[in-house]
Amino acid sequence: MTAIALWARLARATGPRATDVLSAIAFAFATAALLAVLGGVNAFQVRVAEGRVDRFDGELIVTLALVAAALLLPAVWTLAQAAVRLALARRDDRLAALRLAGATGGQVSAMAVLDAVAQALVGVVVGAMLALAVTPGIARIEFQGLPFTVAELLPPAWIWLAAAGAVLLTSLVAALASLRRVHVTPLGVAQRVGQQGLSLWRIVGFAIPVGVYVAVVALDLVPVDVSFSIALIAIVVLAYSLIGPLLIQLVARIVAKAARRPATLLAARRVIDDPRGAFNIVGAMSVAVMAGGFASLAPALGAADDPFAVDIATGAALTIAIAGVLGAVLAGIAQSAKVLDQQREHQAMHRMGVDVPVMQSALVRQVALPLIVGVGGAAGVALLLILPSFMLWWSSADSVVTWALLTVGAVAVTLAATAAALPLVKRVATASAAV
Repeated sequence: MTAIALWARLARATGPRATDVLSAIAFAFATAALLAVLGGVNAFQVRVAEGRVDRFDGELIVTLALVAAALLLPAVWTLAQAAVRLALARRDDRLAALRLAGATGGQVSAMAVLDAVAQALVGVVVGAMLALAVTPGIARIEFQGLPFTVAELLPPAWIWLAAAGAVLLTSLVAALASLRRVHVTPLGVAQRVGQQGLSLWRIVGFAIPVGVYVAVVALDLVPVDVSFSIALIAIVVLAYSLIGPLLIQLVARIVAKAARRPATLLAARRVIDDPRGAFNIVGAMSVAVMAGGFASLAPALGAADDPFAVDIATGAALTIAIAGVLGAVLAGIAQSAKVLDQQREHQAMHRMGVDVPVMQSALVRQVALPLIVGVGGAAGVALLLILPSFMLWWSSADSVVTWALLTVGAVAVTLAATAAALPLVKRVATASAAV
C-alpha cells in the first residue's frame, strides 16, 4: 500500500483532532499576515506607478514596506514551524505502531509530511478568506495623505498564488526538518536529537552592524544617504536575532540560580535547554519593537506636519501590531506543542507529586521570561542606539507613548494567549491515571 493510500485510510479512521485544528489556525494566521503585508507593498507600488505620490518619497515608502515585510517574515516562518510541530506532536506513538506493523521509514515520513501539508492547505484557504475579510478595515488607514482603497490592497492573483505556495513550501520544509529531529526506529521508539549549543560568534555578528551604525549614523563619520541609513538600521534590527537567544539564556541561568519557587526553576531550566526555541516565540515581536523604537524618532526629526514622518510612525505601529498578533498566536500554538512534546515529562512529574498548578505556572513563566528579556532587550538596544538624539526623541511625546503602549499591549496579549495551553497541561499530566 502506498503512503498516500495509507495516510488517507488512517485519516478517515481517526478523523480530525484538536491539534489538527490548532495547526490549521496557525497556518491561517501566517497566510493572512503574509497576504496583508504583500497587499500593503502592492498598494504603495501602485501609487508610485500611477504617479499619485512624489516618486522619491513613494519609492522610499516602498523600501520601508519591504523592510517591514522582511521583519515579519521570520514570524511567519516560525509560526509555520510551530504549526508543523503541533501537527507532528501526537504522531510519535502512531508512527511507532505503523513501524511495528511493517511500514517502511519512507512511508512513515511521507505520512507525517502529508499530515502537515494537508493542514497547511486548509490554513491557506482560511487565511486567504481572513485576509479578504480584514482588507476593508485596513483600507481605512491613511498613508501618504491618502486612504487606501480595497483595489490597491488586493495584489494580482499570481502574488496570492505565490504566497500560498510559499506557505505550503514552508510547511513541507518545516516538516522535513522536524522529521530530522525525530527518528522512529523499527522497534517503535521515537529518538530525539539534542539541541546544539549557542556559539559566542553570535556576539560578533551583532557587534559588527552595531559598530557600523554608530560610526555611520550616530556619529556621522561617513556621509551616506537616507536609503543606506534605513538599510543599516534594518540590518541592526535583524542582527538582534543573533544575540537574542544568548541574552535569554544568560538571564535564564541567573534566574535558575536565584529561583525560590519550583515553577520558576522549572521554567528557567527549560529556557536554558532550548534558548533558540524560546527566542523564536518572541523574536519577531522583539525586532518589531526595536524597529518601532527607531521609527518613533521620525516625527521628531521631521516637521510637525511632515506626512513622511507620520507615515513612518504609522507603519512602525502597524508592524508592532501585526507582530503582536502573530506572537500571541505563536505563543499559544508553540506552548501547546511543547506540552504535547513533553507529555511523558508532565506525567512523570505528576506521579512524583508535582501539582498541576505548579506545572501550569511554569508554562506561563517559560513564556514570560524570554518575552520580557527579548522585548525588553530590544527596546533597550533601540534606546541606547538613539541616545545621541534622545532629547529630540523624547520631545515627540505622541510617537513615544504610542510605541510604549503598543509594546506593552503586544506583551500582554502574548501572555494572555499562553493561557490557552494551560488546560492542556492538566489533561496531559493527569492522563497517566489511565495507564
